[in-house]
Amino acid sequence: MKQSLTSSRHFVAVGDRIVHCRRWGEGPVVLAVHGSPQSSRAVAGVAEVLAGRGLCVIAPDTPGAGLSTPLSMGAPETGDFARALLAFADALGLGRFGVYGFHTGACTACALATLAPERVAAAALEGLPVWTEQERADFLANYLPPFAPSWDGAHMAWLWARMEEQVLFFPWSDPTPRSRLAYDLSPLDRLHANAMDLLQSGDGYRAVYRAAFTFRAEDWLSPAGAPRLLMATRDDVLAAHLGRLTAGRNETLVRDSVAELHAAAADYLAKRPGDVSRAEPIQGDAGRGFSNGLTWRGTLAGPGRPLVLLHGWGDDHTRFDALWARLEGRRPVVAFDLSGHGASTPMTGDVVTTLAEAIGDLGLAAPAIVGEGTGGQIAAALADQGVAGPAATIGVEVHGPARRAAIARHGAPALAPEWDGAHLVRAFRVARRERLFHPWFDATAAAALAEPGSLEAADVHRRAVRLLRAADALSPLNTWRLEHDLGGVARRLGERLTVFAQAGDPLSSPAQVAALGVPALPLPTAVSGWASALEAFAS
Repeated sequence: MKQSLTSSRHFVAVGDRIVHCRRWGEGPVVLAVHGSPQSSRAVAGVAEVLAGRGLCVIAPDTPGAGLSTPLSMGAPETGDFARALLAFADALGLGRFGVYGFHTGACTACALATLAPERVAAAALEGLPVWTEQERADFLANYLPPFAPSWDGAHMAWLWARMEEQVLFFPWSDPTPRSRLAYDLSPLDRLHANAMDLLQSGDGYRAVYRAAFTFRAEDWLSPAGAPRLLMATRDDVLAAHLGRLTAGRNETLVRDSVAELHAAAADYLAKRPGDVSRAEPIQGDAGRGFSNGLTWRGTLAGPGRPLVLLHGWGDDHTRFDALWARLEGRRPVVAFDLSGHGASTPMTGDVVTTLAEAIGDLGLAAPAIVGEGTGGQIAAALADQGVAGPAATIGVEVHGPARRAAIARHGAPALAPEWDGAHLVRAFRVARRERLFHPWFDATAAAALAEPGSLEAADVHRRAVRLLRAADALSPLNTWRLEHDLGGVARRLGERLTVFAQAGDPLSSPAQVAALGVPALPLPTAVSGWASALEAFAS
């Protein structure tokens, strides 16, 4: 049977943690563990090769990486990550399985093969490190500096330089001729993907990485462990480490290219298969998931009318995090990432149609939909199409001709990856400007906000990361919000549309509300105070 090489994505509850994973193919299961500081997207290439050989590949974001919850201990070791991987396998109901790991992931896979040889059918370990004591000391001292946002965005320039240095020198922290690598600089899209992975982990990247430097291969290559293939390409910075250990029961393999190596790994694991995966889809965590390509968080159970929450332009569903303790369990409530935002798939079609299908797929009948800014326009459009019952907008996206022209020209910043990383710094500067001026690009005294937002570097940084995740969707959604007339929809909806206004919000000013021609209800500035108003609206 020909295997599908496309992946599906899932959230799985593992105790009190949430694990995000990707899955390819069907057949005997192989868990694929990425390196640091990356996420499961980094193993897509090898996963497709394995799936093409009739294997089912499930790749989790390791704890603290990608969209997975970190481990609770402050300085987890490789054994802790291995036990977390085993708990993930238990949550999926897996029996025996193969495992593949790359660099840091090879450490985790190696440890798991020793901890649970009755569960691991075989392990393919690409670039397993075998440090000398001096190397270990140097890495722990210099390789993992803190990652802390600075008020001027300088940390973004550091991050991009760090991504480049990693493929120019090993270790990256020693830019001397002795450490220079004979690699081409990575393509721009790969540098950017790695930068986004580190941005997702933030300073937590150090805990994920540190375990690889405290790893001692000689302690984990137990003769009683599951069969292991120790492998590397000839140009892997860790290829020389293969000669530092006596192989024993473990096979070793060096190949010239990644394609050859991954084909060999597929052969090795296919000849030592674990249990065949269940035919049914992965049963994910009831509080998070994917619907029609959109990420969502919430609960689908409960009495009363469902409530759907939509963030604004360039944001994501975490905007509503402060509400969950007050809303969950009282009614069905779901917050989506819009197309191209957060962890949702890129925007390829109409944003309203995509949401309508996602809402239908989740079985949310005639929900009350509340959106902020552009999300409010989308909520109104869904009500206008009969998808929603009542709709509400937090703030009013109605602009006069001059402002509309200016937003069309300048509203969506260009955040596509650039060779020098300027797009990362630009996102931070835009996020800071948003807190001082409205619109952000109009840096005049007349456009200054009377009540500026928080200028704490960490707050600005979080917004910048959300903008970067939505980079490809910013311009299309900016165009959408200018082309769709909220005023006309409001006249058709009448009392089915509610307007919430916040003090200090430029979209909630008397002029903005008056432009829509409907009365507005007050809403607290802090998101944590919205619950009672939204509950009353949805009733």
